[in-house]
Amino acid sequence: MAAVQVASLHKRFKDIHVLRGLDFTVQPGEGVVLLGANGCGKSTMMRCLNGLTPISGGHTYINDRCLQNASRKEVRQLRRKVGVVFQKFNLVNNLSVYQNVLYGAIGRSPWGLLSTMSPLASAEERDKAMACLERVSLADKANQRAEELSGGQQQRVAIARMLMQEPEIVLADEPIASLDPKSGREVMELLWDVVRERGLTVICTLHQLDIALEYGDRFLGMKAGMIEIDAPRKEVSKDLLNTLYQGQVRVDTLSPVATPTTQPQAANA
Repeated sequence: MAAVQVASLHKRFKDIHVLRGLDFTVQPGEGVVLLGANGCGKSTMMRCLNGLTPISGGHTYINDRCLQNASRKEVRQLRRKVGVVFQKFNLVNNLSVYQNVLYGAIGRSPWGLLSTMSPLASAEERDKAMACLERVSLADKANQRAEELSGGQQQRVAIARMLMQEPEIVLADEPIASLDPKSGREVMELLWDVVRERGLTVICTLHQLDIALEYGDRFLGMKAGMIEIDAPRKEVSKDLLNTLYQGQVRVDTLSPVATPTTQPQAANA
């Protein structure tokens, strides 16, 4: 069973044809690094992978289940299996670090947000939140407000929140882009350590080629809305990756091409 599969994926925003027939499969436990210049379509593709952005053609699959043919309930269940780490952390700044991590349990909580509030959360969930903070070495910061932490610490809180979700797949969209080089390397090491020890599948977008070459098992390289490179680490060099940043790289400077007339089925009500 594939963890993630993309088949003939197209995405348009009005006259801009952002994704132009992408095809790839990610196996369980793979660590995939996604590379490409700004404007090539990476972030759009990441949002399409778990159904946050509707697609214009083709299909996306999580654990062999097609999102476009799934009911809304099934889509919600599949999204629970996908943890996301964002570039900008997406923490609630005026709440405690501990509370931010507890929010990672919303997807499996019977009363949603309410049952992940610190006073109402079960003892099991509270203990789990502290264990996640301990894993990212921030248990001593549990009662501080998120906004009081450094950027690197905030991203570690975001990783703890992702662990609290108990995902099978992790989508990390430029998780170190907002950090200084030292903090960025520490966050990458932590992220890769936790996904490896839990056997998670990860797709991580990066711009730093040297760091990418250290961590990626496999590389997907995008250029102008298409996959230009799909290769394991042993077949990839820095010179090859640099070609992704040369010539026509942006989707908004290219002429439109035809999108397949066969559209994905809408999710059932």
